[in-house]
Amino acid sequence: MSIPSPEKPYGDPVRALRGLTFTAPAGQVTGLVGANGAGKTTALRAIVGAIRATSGRIEVLGIEQGAAQTAPPEGLASVPDPHGYPEHWTAHHVARLRRAAIPDFSVQDFGRRLRSFGVSLDRRLRDLSDGQAALFGVAAALAQDPRLLILDEPLARLDPLARERLVDLLRDLMARERRSLVLSTHDLDGMDRFIDHLVVMADGAAVLEGSVEDLKEEFLVVGAPAPTDHENGLPGLVGSEEISGTTWALIAAEEAVGLDTEVQLHRPELNDLVTYPLRAAASRGRAHRTIEEGTA
Repeated sequence: MSIPSPEKPYGDPVRALRGLTFTAPAGQVTGLVGANGAGKTTALRAIVGAIRATSGRIEVLGIEQGAAQTAPPEGLASVPDPHGYPEHWTAHHVARLRRAAIPDFSVQDFGRRLRSFGVSLDRRLRDLSDGQAALFGVAAALAQDPRLLILDEPLARLDPLARERLVDLLRDLMARERRSLVLSTHDLDGMDRFIDHLVVMADGAAVLEGSVEDLKEEFLVVGAPAPTDHENGLPGLVGSEEISGTTWALIAAEEAVGLDTEVQLHRPELNDLVTYPLRAAASRGRAHRTIEEGTA
């Protein structure tokens, strides 16, 4: 998928997504995880219809997003940026506008959630802190009673207490009401017990996708005396790195059968399922650039 370059809006477009394919299971939390610039925000903007894909297919809540689509499907909500409204507005102004534009928007629910977040309905938007602005946006999205909620880096600007409260609220929402949630993040702190389905993105593509529970069964973290390579009986290493004389990597569980007893093995955490594939993708990218430079 190509989009105009922010630096050169009238120049050649930037290829932002490269064959990205993933499914967000109903009733689960799907996490798009990757470094800044991986394509997470572009993918979410394409899902909600803010930008149009130049190729491929996007289906949201059973409705295909096409060129003729002028509004997000019913039941889909994303977090608005309160700073996109006039800075002198308050939550009351935003509530009236969203109620007029979105039939399912509940002014009462919006106010109740803001009060629970400790955000005053009378405070001008320009006076909101970054954390309050993030909670404001989430409250506005939830007030639509969505079946699918899209959150782009929802925790990035929150202090630890607000972050924990929001994660608990969203987890409770998912458990009780079986809504679907797709969020992008590069911060995995506290996400182990929250994300059900993982999509690891690098350079506009998914380098690993699957149920977190299944991936934790499919892979192991291996530690072996360095140096370690295919000739030493450890094929299929993913994202290997050497730390204090030990090579650590991700390895398919089936590849670990019969390994030497001095090799350390343990089940991966969510952070392992992200960092090792990203390290492998970065290594492949460096190798590709080196080859291109050598043939230039």
